[in-house]
Amino acid sequence: MTDFIINNPITLRGCILYEFTKGKGPFRTYQKLMKKLGDDCMTYPEFEFWYMRFARGNFDLDYDISLEPKKRQITDLPVDLFEKIGDSLHFVDRNQLRLVSKDIQFRVDNWDPQVTRFSCCNYHYWEIVQNSKTHEFHRLLLQRVYPTPDIFRMLKNPKLRLKNLTIYKDTMVKWEIIEKELRKSSIKLHVNNLDAKDPDYPIDISLFAPESLEEVSLSINNKSIEKVKETLHSEQCKHLKMLTIRTKLSPAMFPLESLIGYPRFTIEFKGGSADMTLAQFIKVIKLVKCTQLESAKLVCRRSSREPIKRHLNDKETMVPDRPNIRRYPIQGSTDFYEINVGKTVISIERKSQEIFIICC
Repeated sequence: MTDFIINNPITLRGCILYEFTKGKGPFRTYQKLMKKLGDDCMTYPEFEFWYMRFARGNFDLDYDISLEPKKRQITDLPVDLFEKIGDSLHFVDRNQLRLVSKDIQFRVDNWDPQVTRFSCCNYHYWEIVQNSKTHEFHRLLLQRVYPTPDIFRMLKNPKLRLKNLTIYKDTMVKWEIIEKELRKSSIKLHVNNLDAKDPDYPIDISLFAPESLEEVSLSINNKSIEKVKETLHSEQCKHLKMLTIRTKLSPAMFPLESLIGYPRFTIEFKGGSADMTLAQFIKVIKLVKCTQLESAKLVCRRSSREPIKRHLNDKETMVPDRPNIRRYPIQGSTDFYEINVGKTVISIERKSQEIFIICC
């Protein structure tokens, strides 16, 4: 029914006339229509034209609006000047401005959003950083249940370049709706740092531009383990500067082999203690034989490092007077991996034998 009204000018004007008879002012009437029919059903100048005609007693709905004398518009300003005006506008003000006319709407939608951070904090709250200023939006205040079209437009804008995108656990229902909308477009999200905190809902990594992603943080549990495996082998994750994974899985349950080939990664085990699986991963499951590795951290809240150190007890790898350190030579190279078994962190770092000799 809504589409029929929007696509039928006479019916749409009839709706304006009907609301006009209720005696409310033009702007309040316009807001009511937008709420019922959608923000893009009619621009405010066009609505105001018909409202004021009805106010003057002219009720013919088929009047040809093109017969009106042309008025100078704000879009008559030079393009660069108009864009400078837009650069100084708040996110909400920009989206109000685009309702003025179809011409302005086209221009506003092609501006750089100037948004560098987008955070979905929970189902009713999200925030953006625009021009270095943080703006908070509460869904209860906006009186809308689902993400607004303003967010869809921003995320699908090809000029958008986000430094940080954070998706919190309580927002994944909303983010799933956003993902469905993004799949309708060929535009990929350009994000430098992605942090998805819900272990139950693995984010669709294919929606992101591989050339922009630098750091990715993911959460994983039993429900999402297979999907996360796919994510780790995706094109988007091949050239990351850092991969961080948070999990309540024990090391024995975690798919450690999926990280073979990553140059830099951190795993935060928030549940189980560091068992011998980590030592086996380091020593036996190719990690110290994986020449791509540059640095890694295995973080465990509860751990007993002595059993792990004893498992890594090859005499040639031990370092005098440094009982927590092991050094494994890298085949075909003068470099070595230095493993530091700390109380809660096991760190692995590639180092140069030449630098080590000079330092000593």
